[in-house]
Amino acid sequence: MRVTNSMMVRNMLDNLQNNLDNLSDLNQKLGSGKVFQKPSDGPIEVSDSLNYKSILNRNSQYQRNLSQADNWLSASENALNSATDVIQRSRELTIYAATDSLTAADREQIAAEFKELRNEMIDISETKLGDNYIFSGQNLKEKPFTVTENPDFELEYQGDNRGITRQLNDGVQMKINLSGERVFQDDIELLNDIYQELSNEEAGADEIGEYIADVEASLNDFTKLRSELGAKTKRITMTESRLEAEELQMRKLQSQNEDADLAEVITELMMQESVYNASLASGSRIMQQSLVDFIR
Repeated sequence: MRVTNSMMVRNMLDNLQNNLDNLSDLNQKLGSGKVFQKPSDGPIEVSDSLNYKSILNRNSQYQRNLSQADNWLSASENALNSATDVIQRSRELTIYAATDSLTAADREQIAAEFKELRNEMIDISETKLGDNYIFSGQNLKEKPFTVTENPDFELEYQGDNRGITRQLNDGVQMKINLSGERVFQDDIELLNDIYQELSNEEAGADEIGEYIADVEASLNDFTKLRSELGAKTKRITMTESRLEAEELQMRKLQSQNEDADLAEVITELMMQESVYNASLASGSRIMQQSLVDFIR
């Protein structure tokens, strides 16, 4: 086949364009730090990268959920610790009050303290996390109880018993709240009953002593509830550690899949620049020769 000047020029221009395209691709890799710029650069790698990104996004959401759950459980645990202190003190006072050696002034003083303990327990039940009451079920903006004392003491639960859950991992849900009705109502009413009994001058030591078993049962209930919260907190800590390890692994795989080796890219870029410059020089000679042939 006869090779004409026009064929040589066309081949030269095609080579120049290919070399320029390669140079452009390498410059884009260097600028972005990524192996591929568009799906066609590596369909399998792009698909893998999207999968890694999806896993990381889901992992990030789970970690946010874990943080929210941990904060909620921590606030609940602090409240239960305070409530336990109240019940501990009420137990001491009940045992002390169940003796015949108390004077009227002693009973009056103990009764006044029981009233304060009752009110303290009500305050604890109104614990908030941010703007939300944590013991009101899903009625987050409502105080858990309304209290009236005109003339009799009445306690009415305003929350609900619906659970608040967070998804901690694929298919793993955790209930993070406790119902104020379950946790506090009986105890507040118990403290009020003891207060009323102590305020009754006709009540003797035996009547007061009958409440000791109730107070101890309340103390046991709070111990169990705190254990439940502690177990959930440990589970959250373990899940957080597992998700953090998974995130590190996914980011490593993602980096191996899509991050360019910049040292290698720079080397290829320098080589491609040399090839492109050589193509320009070669093309220049071809163009000059073609022009001479045309003049002849």
